[in-house]
Amino acid sequence: MYRTGIKAVCRARHFLIGDFGDETVPHEHEYRIEWICTVFELDEFGFGVNIDVLNEKLAEVTRSIDGKLLNDIPFFKGKQTSIENTAHYICDNLHELLQQEGYPLYTMRQWEIVIWESDDAWASYVRTDF
Repeated sequence: MYRTGIKAVCRARHFLIGDFGDETVPHEHEYRIEWICTVFELDEFGFGVNIDVLNEKLAEVTRSIDGKLLNDIPFFKGKQTSIENTAHYICDNLHELLQQEGYPLYTMRQWEIVIWESDDAWASYVRTDF
């Protein structure tokens, strides 16, 4: 198996619902986002994925949340704006963008979106249904 990854940074605000102290007040994080793609085979040129395409699509998704209050995004209606759910949201949006462009998703075996909200706190979402 081969794994290739890229990363991006964006800032977004959110607040948690429930008994989470200061986290229930809108606050901002600088999110460091990693996108790791796994393939079983390389293409005829020796690549697993097109890094330029991945960078373009991840930049598009991060721009869509940069500076926003995550709680206002329809995906989060009825969901906690946790980094776990944010990773899921980013993954779904990346999948939709690549599907719309006809990117060969059949070559993929797994994606992992890892989001760091601080130097020592992260969560991830893994997708395997391509």
